[in-house]
Amino acid sequence: MRKGVFILGKDELEKNWEPALSNSRLSGSFFTTPQPKISFDRMTIVGDLPKNRAEYMADLLGNSTFVQLWDCLTHKFKGQIFSDKVYVEHDRFKADAWDRRNFRIEFNPNNLTADEMSWLKKNILVALENVGFTRLDLAFDFEKDLSDFFIMSDKALKKTVFYGCDGKAETKYFGVRDSDRFVRIYNKKQERKDNADIEMELEDFWRFEIEIKRTMVDGWKNCFDDMHILKPDWKTVEKISDRGILFLLLNDESEWGKLERHQKYKFKKLVKEISPVDLTDLMKLSLREQENKLQKQIDFWLS
Repeated sequence: MRKGVFILGKDELEKNWEPALSNSRLSGSFFTTPQPKISFDRMTIVGDLPKNRAEYMADLLGNSTFVQLWDCLTHKFKGQIFSDKVYVEHDRFKADAWDRRNFRIEFNPNNLTADEMSWLKKNILVALENVGFTRLDLAFDFEKDLSDFFIMSDKALKKTVFYGCDGKAETKYFGVRDSDRFVRIYNKKQERKDNADIEMELEDFWRFEIEIKRTMVDGWKNCFDDMHILKPDWKTVEKISDRGILFLLLNDESEWGKLERHQKYKFKKLVKEISPVDLTDLMKLSLREQENKLQKQIDFWLS
């Protein structure tokens, strides 16, 4: 531990930080689906660095061997802390022009040790005012293939799908990246193989991730209440004309916009009826069980 690093309740932090994976199962269609592991995969914290603390921050970051800074001027800088684990940015002029807070910190909390979290809180956040979250990425990790699951929402969602060499979906995006909510479903096992050459022993490992920003951050517990994550079996539809239309709707999201209002209602109802599995129920149950530990993580940074 380097001189000047303050450790805050390390044992307690380590004990409470990682959400425990429940062994419980839902009955019926869910009993073969283990509950997902849930975590915050990314956090963005913003605050205001007062002018009378600017010299303190400059000395702290400039004299810390585990900090790399660039684009440094009297009113701004960018940097990385703990070997690229944490990104920091300060720009007083831009913040004043855009009427927003002038200091930003971004990190994946799962990559930080207890010592590193304590250092950030007791050395960086202590100098900021008006601190709050502007982004939380809530991740649900499933040991299950989610390639053929379909998201149906009460709100309009743009859908983009990328396919692998085998023709199966590997990544699905729902919504617009700049909006207050952006949903990703992707093959985490394949991503680790492609990006880090890591082979996982698990047969399937998929992530359902909800990127929550700005106005939706405070309501993170309810960020997918309008969704149904379904696995529709379109072949069970008896009427051949309905079966054909349903196949088209499930494979080309743009076709929903061509339906009249009563037709949309009919086929959304049909999708629910022919879907023996709705992962939303499982996700809500899992989130309720792990909600307190996730809230403790948020409270840690804001307390």
